[in-house]
Parts: sequence; C-alpha cells; structure tokens
Amino acid sequence: MSQGKAGTERWAAARVAANAAAHGVSGSAEYDDEVRARAVYSAEAGLSFFHTHAEGLGLILFFTSTVVASAVPWRRARVLLYALLGLGSLFPLGYLVYGVAALELGRDTGIALAETWILTPLGSATLAGLLGLAVALAARRRRA
Repeated sequence: MSQGKAGTERWAAARVAANAAAHGVSGSAEYDDEVRARAVYSAEAGLSFFHTHAEGLGLILFFTSTVVASAVPWRRARVLLYALLGLGSLFPLGYLVYGVAALELGRDTGIALAETWILTPLGSATLAGLLGLAVALAARRRRA
C-alpha cells in the first residue's frame, strides 16, 4: 500500500478541495492545511483498515462457516449462522465507505456515517454469528 501513498494523498486532497464546504475550509492556509491533513489521514486509515480486515476476517469467516457446516446439526440454526456470518463478511467494505465518506461528507460526518450505519451493524452481525456458533457447539456437546 505504501507504493500508492502519494497517489492516494493527491486524490484525497483533491476531494477535500472539491468538497470544501463539507470540511469547513476557511481560506486560512494554516487552518486549511490541518483540516486537509486530518481528512487525508482518515481516508488513508480507512484504506489501511480495509486491507487489514479483508485479509484476516475472510479467513476467520471461512473457517467458522466450515465449522457451522460440519458441526451444527440444526438446519434453521445453520441458516441463521450463515446469514450472520455472510453479513459479517461485508464488514471490511465499511472501511472503504469510511475513507470515501470522510472525504465526501466531511471528516466527522463521514466517519460517523460509516461507524453508525455500516461498521457497527456488520461487526455486530459477525460477533452474533460467532457467539451463536459457540452456543450451538455447546448445545451439541451437552446433547451428546
């Protein structure tokens, strides 16, 4: 990702300039440089988190879906767990929204949107799926 850093910074700075009102750009070079730097940093963080989560979460969800398929005997429970884990697999995309929304809507508004409406629900689905799998495995073990 470091090879694309300069291009990402130029693109992000251009988006801040194009959405100056959303960022509260004032015309003061000192203030505007700080606003731009914070917005660019947020966009880069979103891309970095996307990359990191997409690598790790995919493997975790692949593994847990395999465990669901082989260890959860109840059809309805499997369907529910697959749905939760499937939604959770979209979690990394929330960080793309995070990075882009921070540039398009303003840093604080964009981050709040991504956290409230994308990252929290999808992350909660992942956690609920993992917790549901643990409960199903415990119930299966108790039953056997």
